Amino acid sequence: MSGPIRFGVVGLGEIYQLAHHLAYQRADGLAAVVVCDFDEAVAERTAASLGAEATADHRRLLEDDRIDAVDLVLPHNVHYEIAREFLEAGKHVLIEKPMTVDAGHAAELVALAAGKGLTLTVNENTRFVPAYQAALSAINAGEIGEVTLVRTLISGNEFERLGDPKLWKGRRDGSGGGTIIDAGAHSFYLLKWMFGEIASLRALSERLVGASQVEDWSVVCGRMRSGALFSVESTFTSGGPWNERLEVHGTKGLIVVDQHQNPPAMIFHGKRDHAGSPLPGTAYAPSTWKYESIAAGIESFAHSIANGEPTAVAAEDGAYAVRVIERAYESVATGLPVPL
Repeated sequence: MSGPIRFGVVGLGEIYQLAHHLAYQRADGLAAVVVCDFDEAVAERTAASLGAEATADHRRLLEDDRIDAVDLVLPHNVHYEIAREFLEAGKHVLIEKPMTVDAGHAAELVALAAGKGLTLTVNENTRFVPAYQAALSAINAGEIGEVTLVRTLISGNEFERLGDPKLWKGRRDGSGGGTIIDAGAHSFYLLKWMFGEIASLRALSERLVGASQVEDWSVVCGRMRSGALFSVESTFTSGGPWNERLEVHGTKGLIVVDQHQNPPAMIFHGKRDHAGSPLPGTAYAPSTWKYESIAAGIESFAHSIANGEPTAVAAEDGAYAVRVIERAYESVATGLPVPL
């Protein structure tokens, strides 16, 4: 495909303004043609900054022959319906995580895209975080030996949004759940990408914000098919800024990734290496790493379309994360471990 990939963007809320907008401002291999938001003033203002057109109705984009692909930045509960509309209209589709709130719907979207020869994926920014990329390189090089335990923690402050019943974030019918489906989606993708599939899991959750309908803390733990153990913890009630932490314990060493740590990725060789060493290629950027990695995901998606190449984040892996999420909620409901 010659020329830039021409995008329609649906949903211009906070995460679009902080992260997605970066990719379209750079305009290297992609361009926003039409932007859409139910708030017409936001749509007009965003369109003016990009030299694009504005609309409050996403259906206008369905038959627009100028648009090659759409970037959907929407509440979780409408991902399936709107993604399906655009795939049926012949558009490539990029969806913010989670792909859907239903594993069957996620599998349906993957099959629909494949049947139409279209590119579909989740904008899972985890794949584009330099610290995680450096960690995987060290693991694959055997620097920490056999992996025995993987721990993740995603923490952030959602007191305001969870406490406002008018917003979708704290409503089960808008979000499909809380920390497990929202933050957990990142960690479940990371586990699949770096370590393979989960064999079994158990999960528990709690809710601190009384006005919310969804969990704001959770732990999902279990065993990988490789034999390694894992735990995925997420909280929306941290008073601090958003952060992600990864620990990979091995028979010969330990890798710690923490975006509040300088440097953000360290490796420790053996039980007497208390100082550790920075992993190469990672920079301390606590206020921008997340937004830059989201923008990089959009750029990678456009590159895949332009060159007819597989996406860095496989659509099947986005659907897999939704399946893990469903099983985690099953474990919360029953109090029992569940197989994958």
